[in-house]
Amino acid sequence: MKVLALIIFVTFSLCLLAFVSYTVQNDIEDRRGTYISYKNIALGKGFERLFWFVQVTDIHVSRYRGLDRAPELKKFCDTHLALIKPKFVIASGDLTDAKFNDLKGSKQFIDEWQTYHNTIKHCQDIVNVWLDLRGNHDAFDTPDLDHRDNLFRQYSSQGKDHSSSYIYHHTETFGKYSIVAVDASPNPGPKRPFNFFGYIKSDGEKMIENYLNESRTSNMTIAFGHYPTSLIATQTGNNIRHILRNVTAYLCGHLHTLARIVPNMYARHKTGMLELELGDWRDERLYRILAVDHDMLSIVDAVKDKWPVVMVTNPKEASLIAPLHEPLYLMNQSTHIRILVFTNGNVNNIEVYIDDKHQGKAQHSDGPLFVLPWQPSLLSPGVHSIRVVVQDSVNGRHVTQQSFSLDETSPLLPFKGRFILMMDIAAVAQTVFFLTVTVYVFVLILLRKCNNIRSHLFTVQGRIYDPLLKFYNNWLHRVWLVTQTTKLFYSVVGAALYVTFGPWLIGEILEGHTGIVFVWGMFVNGSYLPVCLTYFYGLFQLITFNIPLTMCLGYNLHYLQGGHKRKSFCHRARHIYFPFLSLLVFQTYIALSEFPAAYGTRALVLGPVRTGSVILAVVLFLIARKTNVNSLVCSHTN
Repeated sequence: MKVLALIIFVTFSLCLLAFVSYTVQNDIEDRRGTYISYKNIALGKGFERLFWFVQVTDIHVSRYRGLDRAPELKKFCDTHLALIKPKFVIASGDLTDAKFNDLKGSKQFIDEWQTYHNTIKHCQDIVNVWLDLRGNHDAFDTPDLDHRDNLFRQYSSQGKDHSSSYIYHHTETFGKYSIVAVDASPNPGPKRPFNFFGYIKSDGEKMIENYLNESRTSNMTIAFGHYPTSLIATQTGNNIRHILRNVTAYLCGHLHTLARIVPNMYARHKTGMLELELGDWRDERLYRILAVDHDMLSIVDAVKDKWPVVMVTNPKEASLIAPLHEPLYLMNQSTHIRILVFTNGNVNNIEVYIDDKHQGKAQHSDGPLFVLPWQPSLLSPGVHSIRVVVQDSVNGRHVTQQSFSLDETSPLLPFKGRFILMMDIAAVAQTVFFLTVTVYVFVLILLRKCNNIRSHLFTVQGRIYDPLLKFYNNWLHRVWLVTQTTKLFYSVVGAALYVTFGPWLIGEILEGHTGIVFVWGMFVNGSYLPVCLTYFYGLFQLITFNIPLTMCLGYNLHYLQGGHKRKSFCHRARHIYFPFLSLLVFQTYIALSEFPAAYGTRALVLGPVRTGSVILAVVLFLIARKTNVNSLVCSHTN
């Protein structure tokens, strides 16, 4: 048993380490030439071959909270977009909040959509092209794309023409640029909470692939969606990153709760595609400016009302190069450093430093573009640093610094962002869930077959780590007592297997439509949806109920074996009743509050995993209290 425990721990650790190492590696497949060829083109001081656009995400127009979100977006259009003058705006999902005041129920509210519609109608007087797309909140409780409850169709900018994914071609005198909207919101769209992962059916995937094929003659293709690729599954099993393999960048949102923990959540995938997650408008008031300068993409994430916003487009940020999709060789041929400065004041002075050496003062070219002559051939290979110090008449001194390279050397992007965006979160959750269930059940079965647990306990000899060994011995012995009690053993094993294979609940997954939920997905309105988030709920159930219940029962049996049955009520309450009641009250609260609030009282009555667990806990506790532990132990030691 001791050797087995060590083997399980080491194996799990090595598998996790190997997975993390594979997930976050930054290698790029060896294929070139997906961008068009340039002749007699130089990055100079002119304003040609340059345009920019803006992205916002997770606006969450709500009838209950954050009532300033829409008014501030309207003000943003007046004060920021009017000054920045982008060619178009991308709004990448969660346009409305669609949640009740208790944050548990969800549906589409027409007044939220009307507020959003009126806001963007005002903004389109400033920026005519507004490219919006559904997020998971915009799909809460929508039976299908053509249903009247899919208010995106009526009140968004693009919904009347495009109910799902679409393509927009932006044309300049120097080329065509394709913007592909990737709608991964489940169809049908269940109520929360099981609407967190994206899911693209085969017809939706085919539509996206057709749009991408249509864009192959464009100078650059940029895709945007609500969900990060780590949260998107497809019906065919194709990896969304492979589908988007010829895209320069994929813009998304959705993970705004991580904005403060993991700022600048960027990744570069093996296909060379950049994935750029943007924090939310809802709480952070973040927006992004993206500039295409001679078909090289640069970005800067900014906060509303913080000026100036400075972006160096040449030389480009080294960690965000896309060598398979951008003509990076143009940097070596360039004659000028190129800087975009957006400010609500006047630019008084711009000083430029490379590797802390002063290069001179940038001069105004046209619009927000400032330039400074340079000779890239004088720089050595490898990564260098450029620092731009801007002094304007309103906001004072502002410093921007970034790395760059002229030989495609690219530093790794921050680990936390890469880890979240490059892994397959659904596969990780599924693996960890089934591994947890397997180890839990396997250990219980092994203990069941063990007649003498004392031979598998560690010897305590007064060493510094003996308290840990004693802790292990005590709890192994307690769990062993549970496995030797037939009714308890089959009940706790059966409960864990039921979470894995049985239906969790039957409820109103969509308004007017009853659905059934399993850990591996749900059936509703004639469709199967691989929910994925259920694996996290399953882990939560195992960690907060199944495993603690087993330990609580084992502690109860061990307490009885020690002859404490006749102890005072206070002693029994402290050691037996209070721990069990804490577990029971918590499970009861979860059973009464989460699924019933989201899916109706039917989910409470027909909810074996949550409601049934409360009943199971009481029954098993009574069985444990009536068990003759000493006779049970004697029967296994004779």
